[in-house]
Amino acid sequence: MKRLSNCGGVLVFLGALFWSLNSPLVKYLSIDPLLIILLRSVIAGIVLLPFLRPKHLNWNPWILVYLISYACLTLGVVISLSMTAAPIATGMQYSSIIWFFLCDLWAVRRIRMKALIPAVVVFTGVVLFMCSGDGQSSDPLGNLIALTEGVSFAFLTISSRKSAGSSPVGLVALANWFTALLVLPFIPQIESQLSAMSAQEWGIMLILGTVQVGLGYTFYNMGVLRVSAQRVSIIALWEVILGTLWVMLFLHEYPNRMVWIGFAVILTGMVLDALWTKAK
Repeated sequence: MKRLSNCGGVLVFLGALFWSLNSPLVKYLSIDPLLIILLRSVIAGIVLLPFLRPKHLNWNPWILVYLISYACLTLGVVISLSMTAAPIATGMQYSSIIWFFLCDLWAVRRIRMKALIPAVVVFTGVVLFMCSGDGQSSDPLGNLIALTEGVSFAFLTISSRKSAGSSPVGLVALANWFTALLVLPFIPQIESQLSAMSAQEWGIMLILGTVQVGLGYTFYNMGVLRVSAQRVSIIALWEVILGTLWVMLFLHEYPNRMVWIGFAVILTGMVLDALWTKAK
């Protein structure tokens, strides 16, 4: 069991690593955010289609919850990235940590300090990240859209466990086709937008579809089956840390002091969670 948990943690980390490419790549693109979501989902859906085994999925109401929460999370992250600061756009989804703690509290009817303290510490770091955007790059509407990500991410994680069955990769493929069909009617003049895209933009979209979405959600869904929901949300926070580093290295957008403080606080919470999980 411990070996499975460790393997699951590594898989979730790999998912976060690939997710972290989202911030610099989406920030670099200047095309319609909905078009980014459409192309990214179609590419990921095509790449993962051979792994879709409908008979291996658990066809219950949780599949619909997963599809909707996946689409909402994808829309929230990409649209908020185009409107507000990267730390806010990516960090908001990890407010899900508090939702996982509340679910745990409701399930066991008592406060477990070894679950509460890391959750509070990490959530404090996330709040610091969310407060780090300057007045020029932070938009109130973008912040509001990003606020929905925490609930979407929580439902995504929980429903993945209940609907993936023995085909977690196939579930990702299904979710991407669902997202593509959902956003397609809302993209104006799609033919002209596609024809105006450069070869470089198409190359970035291929990376987003195959690596950032395809591999990212594949590893995450596989890891979720082996690790507790709260620990999953803490390990996945590496996306925020690595994404900020990639933005700094490749886009030369350097974080302010608040971001570095958030780094330190989040890492402290991660260490506490790792130590107490190991002790348990």
